[in-house]
Amino acid sequence: MPRIFRFFLLVLLISTAVAAPARAGTIVADSGFRPGTNGFSFANYGADEGYRNLDAAEVQKIYGRAACLTGKGATCVLSPGVRNWMKTTNDAMSGGHCYGFSALTQLIYKNQLSRFGYKSISAFGGTDPFGLTIVGNDRLQRSIARAFTYQLLPSVNSQATMGTPDKVLQYLIDHLGDGSQQSWNLLIFQWGFQAGHAITPYAVEDLGEGIYDIHVYDNNWPNDDSRRLVVNTNTNTWSYYASTQPGIPAAEYKGNAKSGTLFLRPNTPALGIQPCPYCVGRQAANSKYNQVTLSYTADQHARLLITDPKGRQTGFRNGKPVNGIPGAKVIPQATSPITFAADGAIENIADDPEPVYLIPKNLKLRIRIDGRHMTVTDRESLGVVGPTFDSTVENLKMGPGKVAFATLSPKAKTLSITGAKGESSPRATFGAQSKRAAYRIKVSAIGAAPQSTFFFAKKPRYGLLRIGKKATGPQAWKVAINKFDAQGNQSQFVRNYVLRGNQVAFLYYGPLAVGKRAYVVIASANGNKVRLLKLNKTD
Repeated sequence: MPRIFRFFLLVLLISTAVAAPARAGTIVADSGFRPGTNGFSFANYGADEGYRNLDAAEVQKIYGRAACLTGKGATCVLSPGVRNWMKTTNDAMSGGHCYGFSALTQLIYKNQLSRFGYKSISAFGGTDPFGLTIVGNDRLQRSIARAFTYQLLPSVNSQATMGTPDKVLQYLIDHLGDGSQQSWNLLIFQWGFQAGHAITPYAVEDLGEGIYDIHVYDNNWPNDDSRRLVVNTNTNTWSYYASTQPGIPAAEYKGNAKSGTLFLRPNTPALGIQPCPYCVGRQAANSKYNQVTLSYTADQHARLLITDPKGRQTGFRNGKPVNGIPGAKVIPQATSPITFAADGAIENIADDPEPVYLIPKNLKLRIRIDGRHMTVTDRESLGVVGPTFDSTVENLKMGPGKVAFATLSPKAKTLSITGAKGESSPRATFGAQSKRAAYRIKVSAIGAAPQSTFFFAKKPRYGLLRIGKKATGPQAWKVAINKFDAQGNQSQFVRNYVLRGNQVAFLYYGPLAVGKRAYVVIASANGNKVRLLKLNKTD
C-alpha cells in the first residue's frame, strides 16, 4: 500500500473516531422523574430576590401546635426557642434553597402534597411543577423554604444512606425505580464538606467497564436533562461538574471511598409532625441536644470550635473539621454557595456554609468564633437554641485576624461574650415567655471597647435577666423587648442606661405578663439598689 494512501486512511480512521457519538449505556434504574416536566422552570435562588421564607404557619406544619406558646394558625405565638430556630434557619437559606427545590419537586411527583399540607399542586397556581412561577407566589416560596429544613430533621438524618460511592450507587440501582413512595435527595460536597449542594437523582445508566452515570435534576440548571454524576466502581470514586463550562476548578465536585461527601437523604420521614426539641413542654422533654449555628452575610465567614469542660472539641481546628465531643453531631448543610451566569461561567463563589452542630444539652461550652482565615469583614451571629437554652449573639464583627469567644452553661442559664479586636459592640438576644405572650429580649453593648467581656444570667422563674461586664469603666447599654401576643399584636419596650464601676443591671420583664411596664434595676456589686428605670413603650 503506498505511503500516501496509508496516511489518508489513518486520517480517515482518526476523524471517524473523533466524530463518533458518545457510547450509550443501559438504563438500570429509573424513577420516571424528568427535569423538563417534574422540575421547576426557575433556578435556585438565595436571599437577593427577597422571596419569602419560613413564618409561624409553616413552622406549625413541621412541629405542630407544640410550636405555639399560645394560639394556632394565624394567631400562633411561637415559643421563644422555636422563634429563634426559625430565624437562624431562614438565615441559613441566604446562600440558596437547593435542598428545598429537590425535596418539594419529588413530593409533588410522588403525589404526596396532601401529606405536605395541600390537596394538590393547584394550591401553587398550576398543574405541573415546570409550569409554576415563583415571582409573587408566596405559598410556593414558603413551601420551598419548609422543604429546605427537612435536611436538618433527625428523622431524615437517621435514615440517610451514607458510605462509599459504590454503596450509594447500588442503593439507587436497587430503589430508584422500585415503585415505592420514597424519594431521595443526592447531597454532594467538595473536599472537607465545602460548597454543599442538593440535586435530584432520577435514573442510573450503566456505561460498561464499571462506569455509571447518575442522571440528576440540578436546580441551578432548570430543564437541563444532560446533567450527570459519574461513579467509577473500579476506583470507588465519583465526580460531578456543576458548571456548563469545563476547566473551572471551583465547579468540580469529586470524592472517593474515604471522603464521605456523597450521600442520600430521604423525603418521606419528614412528612407529618416532627418532634420539636425547641418547643415548650413535653414535646421537648426527650430532646438530647442544643443546636449551635453561625449566620453571616458575606461570601466568607468565621469558623466555630466548640470545647467541652474536658477539652474535647467539635468544629474546625486549624481549618480541618473535628468531632471529639461524645454524642455531638455535625450536620453539613446544602445551600448551593456557587452561582453561575447564564453562559455557565462562575458568577460568585460563596464560602461554604458552617455546619449545624448538635451538642449534648447539659454540657458547659466554650465556643471560639475564628475569623483569622478570612480576607473580608462581616457581621455574624452565633445561635444556641434547645430545650435548656435559647440565645443569639449578634453583631459580631469578624474578619482577618479577629477571634471572639462565647461561654455558656445551659444548666445555670448563663452566657458570657468576649468580642474581637477592633470594633466590639455585640448584642445578645434571649427568649422569654409568660402564659399568654412570648418575648425577644435584645441587650446591646453600645460602643464597647475592643475585646470587652460581658455576662448574662437568665432567671426565668422570676422574670429576670442579669446583665454585667468585666471591665470597671462606664458602659452604655440599650435594652429592647419585643412582646408577641395571641391577638397577633407586637409591641416594643426600650431603655438606654449606663453601668459604671462594678455595677450590674437586672432586667425585670415579668410585669409585662400582666400588662405592666418592665424595668431595669441598677445595682452595685454588693447588691444594693442604685436606681430603677422603667422601659418605654414605642409606637
